[in-house]
Amino acid sequence: MTDTGHPTLWGMLRGVAAQTCALVAPRHCPCGQEGTWLCQPCTKLLETAPCRVESCCDALQELSAARVRDVELGDLLLPAGVDHTPLLPVLALGEYGGDLQRLILAWKNGGMLHLGARIAPALAPAVARLVEGADPAPPFLVPVPSQRSARLRRGEDHTAELVRAMECSGAGHALLLRARPTTAQEGQGARQRRTRQILLRGRAAREAGRQGAPVVIVDDVVTTGSTLRGMHQALTSAGMRVLGAVVVASARVPAQSAASERTG
Repeated sequence: MTDTGHPTLWGMLRGVAAQTCALVAPRHCPCGQEGTWLCQPCTKLLETAPCRVESCCDALQELSAARVRDVELGDLLLPAGVDHTPLLPVLALGEYGGDLQRLILAWKNGGMLHLGARIAPALAPAVARLVEGADPAPPFLVPVPSQRSARLRRGEDHTAELVRAMECSGAGHALLLRARPTTAQEGQGARQRRTRQILLRGRAAREAGRQGAPVVIVDDVVTTGSTLRGMHQALTSAGMRVLGAVVVASARVPAQSAASERTG
């Protein structure tokens, strides 16, 4: 057989193998398109520029000023009310809905674990934005912990696996701490969620705290921001320096970002 025949033969063998495997585990995108693990439109969802979403997270807002009456500040009139500043910056790839929501649910609950390897490099630009000008070294990436019942149900700790994949993509160093939330999110009111705490234990947390390690929190979805608030409190109390958080999606995004997504 000539050399030119080998690529053709190899391609035929790969095609047969792919078709055989498809009979056992059919390839389909979370949006429903068949024949691919992730279709082009869904791939583009992961290629969008990250946007700041902390202003939409109620639990991340800190009271910075309160005015009982109107105040004139130069030519600016500040009406009576309160001002808030965010506890930390949070970057997301988009709003939690539509195909992006289906992609996340397929990854974390639908058994499509391979999607983590596609999500990880998409979050790298968000990490780069958070560390820009803050520290020359890559930061440590800390995943938000899940309840043990959720890990058992899913068969893995999906945020920890995401952080490992992000480390492989060069976004930072995975820092897997022994952490657990004190309460679950389900059935909690806004006030209870805001006071949610995360407990850190173990040598890794103590060493990172003594070094004042720069860290970025990683999660799948942010809603009120209560979990990120709890993680921020736990990490800073241990001595680490929190640069911000990156998430795949946010339950709400600022109006300007939402408008740009619709016109993009």
